Amino acid sequence: MAGWPAAMVSVTFPAMTAPSPCLYVDVVDPLSFVMHLEVRQVEESRGMRVRRLPLEVRPAPAELTDVDDPAWTGRWAEAESLLDVRGVSLVRPTLVPSSRKAHELLTHVGSLEGDVADRAFDVLFAAFFMDGRDIGRVDVLVGLGQSLGLDLTETKAVLDVDRYEEDVMQVLEGARLDEIESPPVLTMGTNRLQGFHNQTAIGTFLAAP
Repeated sequence: MAGWPAAMVSVTFPAMTAPSPCLYVDVVDPLSFVMHLEVRQVEESRGMRVRRLPLEVRPAPAELTDVDDPAWTGRWAEAESLLDVRGVSLVRPTLVPSSRKAHELLTHVGSLEGDVADRAFDVLFAAFFMDGRDIGRVDVLVGLGQSLGLDLTETKAVLDVDRYEEDVMQVLEGARLDEIESPPVLTMGTNRLQGFHNQTAIGTFLAAP
């Protein structure tokens, strides 16, 4: 996971994956955002839930991605084109922050009861891609947590002490063991759908035996 891959689409069969549907995403990855939206539409139309797993493309000690990095700008351009037909406008960021703290927040939210975990991915993706906010900053993440109904003091403490850093790393290591190189990746049993796919393809994939 040394850098952003070229946009790609493939279906492969890993040695080990979770038996229930899971979508690996990075909240600073443009194609992860679009795939998240497509999967959300399938969830709503079919009354089902696909678990989101936060997966860093460039974990430390890798340097932050330059906004002019050709691979990242290629993914941005593809996402922008796909969303334009939906009438969704993106705000191009001035930097691509580390997603580690945002993923720690998502892991914290995932430990709570209710539907807040599902909404958290919507909120963080929108904050970065539609509002242009720096979701690598703890203060920004604490504010987003408050918008989800989280306690300010607890959320700040959780992020300050890296309470869920190990959990985030476990997802990363598990993905590497399953040879999942970069998000977005949708898994179902032993099947894998790599890269962006539309709702029809996602629905067919999830319905496969």
